[in-house]
Amino acid sequence: MNSHLHHQSQSHGNHALKPRKKRLARDQLRLLEISFNANQTLKAELKIELASQLGLTSRQVEIWYQNRRARNKNNAMEHDYKNVQLELGNVMTENTRLEKQVSQLKYELNKLQQMILSGSTTSASALASVSGYSDEQANSTSPGNMICNWRDAGNDEIFPVEELYTCLTGSGTQLWPLS
Repeated sequence: MNSHLHHQSQSHGNHALKPRKKRLARDQLRLLEISFNANQTLKAELKIELASQLGLTSRQVEIWYQNRRARNKNNAMEHDYKNVQLELGNVMTENTRLEKQVSQLKYELNKLQQMILSGSTTSASALASVSGYSDEQANSTSPGNMICNWRDAGNDEIFPVEELYTCLTGSGTQLWPLS
């Protein structure tokens, strides 16, 4: 066990003897950044020129460029990730809104189906109140606002559910006159 502890202390001792990496001076960084902003790829002539200007080896300049490109790539990925998260949040909010709208429409359709099945003689104004339309909107001739009459032009027969749904969704044209 003593030999193991002795070996560990030697490895820690050797680690302390390693020379620390020398950080670049502000002037060196500024020149590298200016060069990088002008051209992100490093040609051999530029690498040698920068190395001699900065007092670095050409390998150090090359590694700095590689690290800087990697940092740029990571920053771009983080930026893209944040944009995707923001877009996802917007889509999820819209999805929630649409789910609520679908739920409301299903409720209204169910209520109308119950009224039809019970043989109610409800008028178009009652139908308009169920769907949330005002009397002005109920009398509008645009397909999106069209409310169909419950009774077929003088007949006492109730419309089939599919026709009523088509009428309510505005996906068809007005087949029946409003009374």
